[in-house]
Amino acid sequence: MDPLDANESFLPRLLAVFYATFDEVQGPVIVYQVPEGSIDGPSPAPLPLEFSCSSSSLPLSPADYFSRDSSPSTSSANISFHNQRPPSPAPTAGTSVMPSKRQPLVDFNSILEYVIPKPQISGRLVHCNTPRHRILGFPVVLRDARYTRHTLRFNLCFVFDRWADVSCYEPIVRKCARVLTECEKESSFLTSPSGSQKLYQIIEQLYEDLNSYSETSIYIDGFNSLELKIFPFYPNPPEVDDWQVPIALLNLERRRDRNWDLAITKVCPHINGVNHVRKIAELADVSPEATRLCMQHLLFYQCIMMVDIFQFSNMYTLTPSIRWLADDPSVIEECGIYVTYPGHDLPSFPRLLHLYTRLKPGKTVHMWEEENGVCALGVDVRRFISFGVIKGFLRRVERWPVLIGVERG
Repeated sequence: MDPLDANESFLPRLLAVFYATFDEVQGPVIVYQVPEGSIDGPSPAPLPLEFSCSSSSLPLSPADYFSRDSSPSTSSANISFHNQRPPSPAPTAGTSVMPSKRQPLVDFNSILEYVIPKPQISGRLVHCNTPRHRILGFPVVLRDARYTRHTLRFNLCFVFDRWADVSCYEPIVRKCARVLTECEKESSFLTSPSGSQKLYQIIEQLYEDLNSYSETSIYIDGFNSLELKIFPFYPNPPEVDDWQVPIALLNLERRRDRNWDLAITKVCPHINGVNHVRKIAELADVSPEATRLCMQHLLFYQCIMMVDIFQFSNMYTLTPSIRWLADDPSVIEECGIYVTYPGHDLPSFPRLLHLYTRLKPGKTVHMWEEENGVCALGVDVRRFISFGVIKGFLRRVERWPVLIGVERG
């Protein structure tokens, strides 16, 4: 399947969520991640009480980190630590946890400068793409005297498939960053031991609820909570031409409401998969301009799709998606019912699939019908073609006249 066709039709699946911050010793580190092992990167080390260095190379300061191309290194220092920071909470039973031996999705070292970026980029939505995945985050910088070096840098990031359309998640990422920022300002939620441990549970619930229910409600403290709901993103509809034929993807009559716009109320009864836009305008007694606007409105909400006018002189051919649609139980069940005339026995799906494979460039629908005896099977040719177009495994072969040369007298 082509990667460009791999976008989810409704909502993208969330592959991982991780919380990263800038550690005063190690630089950018991953504090929590769900599922465990999704991101291959450093975790924060315990707070040091004493250390001795074998050379004059000390860990880089935040200013050094943002001014150099290379990442901070402590390989030249011999450092001994005493545990003072509480360990990361272990996932509880029943939670979805990735086994530690599983191959990580992303190498943190390759993306750390975009997860914890320079201050000029902070406060903006950041998309970071790897060959297989996309990371969406909103880096935050807080400046206050209570922090070490007077700054706190953090980012709550969401990981998706590389080709996913993450437009619907952009407001989710912004709101998470905004709420966590307010919690930190009010009660030091991110830097206090109790709040830091609770953050893992919040990330875990975000991952589970958004994938399972596309919404979540997470109580943080007495004054703050995360109320999130994912809404699908609908792109602007394309321009509609008078010769195009709208095909309803759902029962428009059942969705009819008295509060509908008058033009749409008059137009919808004439959408039958046969009438083109100009004919619908004439039958509904609505201006062509208003009819085209009605079609764009229905396209925006994915109630209809537009196809070319059906003619027996048209040519059609199969698309690569026939490979997986041929084994789809829902397609097998729908096809015979949709394409057969009432009162006729339903042809077997292998027979119908064989008829689809006989459509090819250079052969018109009329020629195909006569060669395969389609009428004797009780198959409605127009609905047979439109079913393949709707499901995406059939497309029309376009033809244009070409002027080869002009004789001059």
